[in-house]
Amino acid sequence: MTSVELNPAARQIATAWRWPPDSRRTRAVTAGTFTASSATISADPSVDAIFAIRGGYGAAQLLDRIDYAMLRRNPKILLGYSDITVLHAAVLRKARLASWHGPLISELGDPALFDEEFLWKALSGDGEGLSWPLAASSIHRAGRGEGPLVGGCLSLLVGLVGTPYEPPLDGAILFWEEVHEEPYRIDRMLGHLRLSGRLKNLRGMVVGRLVDCAAKDAANDMPLGAILDTHLAGTDFPVTLDFPAGHCAGKTTLPLGRPVRLDTASLRLAVSGR
Repeated sequence: MTSVELNPAARQIATAWRWPPDSRRTRAVTAGTFTASSATISADPSVDAIFAIRGGYGAAQLLDRIDYAMLRRNPKILLGYSDITVLHAAVLRKARLASWHGPLISELGDPALFDEEFLWKALSGDGEGLSWPLAASSIHRAGRGEGPLVGGCLSLLVGLVGTPYEPPLDGAILFWEEVHEEPYRIDRMLGHLRLSGRLKNLRGMVVGRLVDCAAKDAANDMPLGAILDTHLAGTDFPVTLDFPAGHCAGKTTLPLGRPVRLDTASLRLAVSGR
């Protein structure tokens, strides 16, 4: 067992939030035990929020251990990204609960890594009234779409296809982002979603900021726009690129599971109410 290292500012925040001591211990590459973690997520009445310290490798092993009916009766704020994608998807699918795609505890001490003002604005309410501007240069395909915002890290979403925990994509606005994945791998993952029928009934797509996703060999480069055009052929929903969320610096916080409106004419993504 070793301690999770946090910078002083992040540790001060964690202490102020009464960060449970057990989450400081690691077992191999995971924190604590799967049984204890799933019990905390499901039922612990003393826990109001679950904020991921790091990306969350091993989160998928919690999915079939969580009591979703109990979680529905004891809802908690869930915040994180990367491997936490699977928890966002599962609590939406199985407990019909919304959650927050946003920074990790380990990032909170560095204001360059996340939009601090927007994080606290998001967490202090239920998501209503939140909106994000879109750069004109980010519009890949124009239009207007409305539906629940669903998604996270693309590779994790693809890994959930065919399981009872994959997020409901029909009628949704799909948000996805990636890190350390070359274009051919992104092409393959989007191809899997297309072939499994997961893209045809979307109402919109928000592509997050891709980090270190350039081709290592220029001869193997594939423009993202061309990849999207291939796999979105036959659909007409709006698509925007380079949205500041994911593994990037300055990341914003997104309300997964809540209805949003993607409108390229007004250059805005906005929570649209319940």
